[in-house]
Order: sequence, then C-alpha cells, then structure tokens
Amino acid sequence: MKKILKWYKLDYSASYYPILMTKNTQSIFRLSAVLKEKVDPAVLQSALCDIMPRFPSFSVRLRSGFFWYYFEENTKPLKVFEDDGILLSNIAVKKTKGYLFRVTYFERKVSLDIFHGITDGIGAMEFFKALIARYLEKTGAQTGKDNIKDITEPPKPEELEDSFIKAYKPTKLKDINLKKIAGKPPLIIKGSRFKGQGYGTISGLMSLSEIKQKAKEAEAGITAFLCAHLAKAIIDTQKGERKPVSIMVPVNLRPHFGSETLKNFVLFVRLSVNADKNLNIGDIIKSFDKQLKAETAKEKLQEQINTTVKGSSLFVFKALPLPLKHFFIRFGKLFYKSRQSMIFSNLGNVKLPSGAEESVDRLLFNLNVSKHAPCNASAISFNDKLVISFTRAIKETEVERGFFTSLAKQGINIKVSSNFREEQHVL
Repeated sequence: MKKILKWYKLDYSASYYPILMTKNTQSIFRLSAVLKEKVDPAVLQSALCDIMPRFPSFSVRLRSGFFWYYFEENTKPLKVFEDDGILLSNIAVKKTKGYLFRVTYFERKVSLDIFHGITDGIGAMEFFKALIARYLEKTGAQTGKDNIKDITEPPKPEELEDSFIKAYKPTKLKDINLKKIAGKPPLIIKGSRFKGQGYGTISGLMSLSEIKQKAKEAEAGITAFLCAHLAKAIIDTQKGERKPVSIMVPVNLRPHFGSETLKNFVLFVRLSVNADKNLNIGDIIKSFDKQLKAETAKEKLQEQINTTVKGSSLFVFKALPLPLKHFFIRFGKLFYKSRQSMIFSNLGNVKLPSGAEESVDRLLFNLNVSKHAPCNASAISFNDKLVISFTRAIKETEVERGFFTSLAKQGINIKVSSNFREEQHVL
C-alpha cells in the first residue's frame, strides 16, 4: 500500500519566503562547525540519516496549493555533499531530492545551508547541534548528551506548532501603525556586485569575554555594542546622501512567549541613528542599547506578532489564488524601498554537549543578502570564541575593515579571515 505523506502548513513568518524566491535569491543561511579533525563523509552521511526522524519539520519538500505553498513529507534518501566553495549557492532541489537544506563538508568543516521557510537560526541550530553531536559520537569522541535534542525520543508536538498563531491576540486593522513598520528610507551600502553565484565573506575571530567586558564598560549589551560599531563603520565609509543608518536585529521570541517550536519564531527590531560623521561611538552605543531594550519589551513584541498575523489573515489577501499573490507581491517589489542598511543577527553563546570543545574548534554563521541590502553581518559564540561574519554581494570591503579596525582600537584582539570572493571566477 502506498504511504500517505503528511503535510505541514508554513508558519506565518515563512508564508512569503517561497513567493519571494527568484532564480538568484532563495532566502537561505548557513551554519558551520570547524572541527579539529578532518571530516569523514561516510560517518557524516550516517549521522544525518540517524537524526532525521527526530526532526520531521525538516524532512519536507515544498509544494504549491491553490492559495498557499505547503510542505509535504519527504521520504527520499538523503545525501551529504562536498562543499564546492561557492558560499550560499542556490539549493538545487533535484540534487537534494527535494530537501530544502544541504549538508556539506570540506577538510575540517561541516556546513548546513537551509531555506528560511523551514526555520530560523535558533531552530536550525538545534538541528545542527544534533547532527554534530551524532557525528562526534559515531567517530568515538567522548561527549555528553546535554544541550541537544535526544534523537531517541519522538518529536514533541510543541516543536511543530506555529507559535505566531498561539501568541497572537486579536487586533483591529486601524491599530496597526504601517508608517512605523515601514520606517524611514535608510542609507544603503553601495558597491560593485559580483557576477555569478556565491558571496564574499570576511570573519573576525575574537574572545567573547573581551567583548563582554568592553560592552559592560560601555554600559550596554553585546548586541547593541556591536551594532553601534557597525553603524559607525557604515557612516564613516559610505559617501553621498546622509539618510539614517538602520540596523535590523532579529529577536528570538521563544523565551518571551514560552515556545519550543522548531519553526520560525523571530521578529525584527530596528536600531536607527542619523548618519552624522561627528557622532561619538559612545553616544551611538547608548542610543542603540536604549532602543533595543525598548523594542524588545514584551508588549512591543506582542504588537509586532499581532501585526504579522493580522496582515497575513486579511480575507482579501487570503482569498487570492497563489498566482495572483505572486503578481501583487512582486509588482509591489518594483516600488519597494529597503527597510535597512544592514541586518545583524546574533545567535548568542551556543552550548554543545559537554566535552565537544575537545573536537570542535569554532562555529560560524552566515546570513544571506538581498538586492537592496548587499551586506549583512552575523555573530555566533562557542567556548569563548566569538566569530562575527560579514556576507556580501559586492566587491568593496570598507565596512568590514572599518568595523574590525574600530574594535581593534578598543583593544580587542581579532583574527580576520576571508574567502577572497573578489578574486574568484564563479560561473
């Protein structure tokens, strides 16, 4: 008898990702672990197959319905791939057998590229931690069972919920402040775009303890401290019109609303500052810290959740067939102005199983970029190693240089590396 495949609704946050996909943009991001020994592809393949039953929301393929896209259970065999060196190249679903993620390896590095419609950075990290832990276990490494999902247990129903629906509180359309949501047109980073697939990346490795201390001295949180230095680097290196610099910061909603979902459950808050070269970095840090605390208050996040769900639930939009949704959304993009100068996503201090530091050197995190925001930045920490990575679609690296120079002047020791995309010839 033919198996009846399960299907899953996309969460409210993810509903638009498939509609916005183009030939060159898939809304994917990357998590990587640099190990201390060379990766064994056969063991990695086996580890991936072992963990999949624990993560059914990842074992899917994308299907199109009459009104919306949806996920269908995917039972095809999985495969790991050798990394081709093209950062965040499109996921070819014919090669992945329909899966919307790709696990790759090269030398000592294991990477997970994943479509944002499946999950956000927090959800993807739970999957990735389970993969790395299982791989280490199968190679004989002495690691514990803490800080990861137990792959011998069945999936929890809470992990499959759309937490936006659960957290939503009915609101009236007239109470939604669309002008505030859109924000003022920001300063856009200019540059010469790469040809072909693949992005450039420059990463800075530093001590988390040193950054914590510097942020503490500035009386601010780490994210506000780093965003301020990013904004200052953008102000100092970008010429032309003096629009505000806006840094968009994803906020994990799970701790605020008691969620365990492995689907998307993040929203963005905007940190803005006038593009005045005479601004003192200390003033920007204080301003960003104040803005971040205000915008991440639970009542503010609740307002954003209400707006997200309300907007997607409007009957006039829900009733449109999928082709018309494509038409109106893509037509609207012709007049769309970017909401940010840059996105900065901080996944925080990641906890791997005890003993993993003996086998894992560091973690990395790369965001995707877009036509209107050609450079984004991300941060991730493990075992006191903080790595800040820039992903860019342009050749120019002035913002990265300005950012790392600014931190170095504060006494932060930084080891910088690059994939030298500007020197590559990619088809």
